[in-house]
Amino acid sequence: MKLNAKRGVGLLAVLMACLPLSGLAQDAPPRVLFTDVAVWDGMADELAPGMNVLVEGNKVARVTADSISAGDATVIDGEGRTLMPGLIDMHTHVMFPQGIPAHETEWIAATSGALAHQTFAQYLKMGFTTLRDMCGPANLAKAIAAGILSGPRLYSSGGCIGTTGAHTDWGPQTDNLGDVANHTRTRNSWIVNSPDEVRAAARQNFRDGATFLKVMVGGGVASAYDPLESITISPAELRAAVEVAEQFDSYVCIHVYHSEHINMAIDEGVTCIEHGFLMDEDTMRRMVDEDIVLSAQAYMSYTSFQDPAGIPGFGPEQVAKGKAVNKGADQMFTWAKEHEVEMFAGSDMFTYDLVPSATQNITQLERWFKPVEALRASTSTAGKWLAKTGPKNPYKEAQLGTLIEGSYADVILVDGNPLDSTEVLADYENNIDLVMVDGAIEVDNR
Repeated sequence: MKLNAKRGVGLLAVLMACLPLSGLAQDAPPRVLFTDVAVWDGMADELAPGMNVLVEGNKVARVTADSISAGDATVIDGEGRTLMPGLIDMHTHVMFPQGIPAHETEWIAATSGALAHQTFAQYLKMGFTTLRDMCGPANLAKAIAAGILSGPRLYSSGGCIGTTGAHTDWGPQTDNLGDVANHTRTRNSWIVNSPDEVRAAARQNFRDGATFLKVMVGGGVASAYDPLESITISPAELRAAVEVAEQFDSYVCIHVYHSEHINMAIDEGVTCIEHGFLMDEDTMRRMVDEDIVLSAQAYMSYTSFQDPAGIPGFGPEQVAKGKAVNKGADQMFTWAKEHEVEMFAGSDMFTYDLVPSATQNITQLERWFKPVEALRASTSTAGKWLAKTGPKNPYKEAQLGTLIEGSYADVILVDGNPLDSTEVLADYENNIDLVMVDGAIEVDNR
């Protein structure tokens, strides 16, 4: 049957008239007004007291000392407390229970997701509004972006990439060459042994929702098979990962400790160094000259590895490697301060019971840096690098890590001045009064 055009138009008009007005016109975004707050914008050397901040939808609309007409906004009296950007942890492992990747327990995906959900909830309590997951299935990040899971924003590397026997090779010694390990089936890590295999793993990560790549270039402390001095990937293999990242307008981070390995990686186009505690001063200078960023794990290197023999599961090899990293950390951070290397903070923590140490990663940086410098490493500098993830960036509409007009409304209300001491943030149960992510209040302890 052919519908008469005029009758079709008339029927459409009737149907439209029956729809609720909210279905035809976009509802006004919710508004939240913070009054009488001392604003730290993620960059300045000092707080700006007596400020008012208006949030509309998921963005910061106004930051001003002038009064703002509230209208239908929810009003929150800051009573002079600090309003600042939410914290960002640039090196975390949301799928690692008790330091062991989820695959080792042979848990199903639902159970692993439940563990990650607990970790997300703990991070929110502490004022962290964004995380960078440094090994693990990227679908968790997609689930948060889609609103299926609640928690901080999540940027994922996808499965970390490394060769047989490298820091990614987490399988038992009973594994044979060619076996598909649990950590590969669960997309926690990929074992590669040629440039073509690197390309395939990197492309799979981006297909799954990764926003950048992580490659193991040197040995690791916690793994049993790889000395820190060993270089575990060839220049050609590393270059293959960089080429794939460049195709997506993104970048490669590398797990590494020694100068030789760092310099090889920079030669191949790597722009982000994770750890690096055993580098020499010339390598630090090169990083500054070539705009290479350092991802700093102060708590893990300086505190956790002060007594590596006390870490469950560590044998003699892991203890020796932990002591070496602990010894090198002080010198590396001293050079980082002296040469003003660009740096963001990542805790290297995991699971909801160890995650509370993530804030201590910020406070530990005060051994070498001013509180404001440690805070920038956990907010604005981190946000700058999250934006370097090209078209795969799920949060490209506004800035992260700042509290300025137009930035994402990811903010925390703090009782105290963290620019005097970041210990204020470490006592999160008493001092983190409110946490907002994307304009929604996730934690309210007022």
